Amino acid sequence: MGLTPGEGGALAGWRLLEELKSLAAGRICGPEVRQKCQMENGSFAAWACGVCQEYLRPEAISPWTWHLLLLYQLKRGGYPFRANDLTLETWLLLGWAGRVLEGTPGGGNAPRQLQGRLG
Repeated sequence: MGLTPGEGGALAGWRLLEELKSLAAGRICGPEVRQKCQMENGSFAAWACGVCQEYLRPEAISPWTWHLLLLYQLKRGGYPFRANDLTLETWLLLGWAGRVLEGTPGGGNAPRQLQGRLG
């Protein structure tokens, strides 16, 4: 495993990336979605929920993603983080997560930007 991205980029298929994209797109399975699913699928609703590819269940989101989301919301709200309050890795992930959540160009192109800098 090298530093240069393979097919689809270095972060393709990364659970954190997929979860952040779902959050940014609003594709979270909430009460309204569950009710609609139950109406459409009837007795198969539990099965349909288990294999659903369209929406992400909140309980399926990793604790690390929720942690980054909390830090992102605190930062956006003006919480006075200091430089050493978070590790370097967390600061980097927080910045990257912010770009994904805000839909700015750096979010989706981060693997390409890294590839250009790493070789």
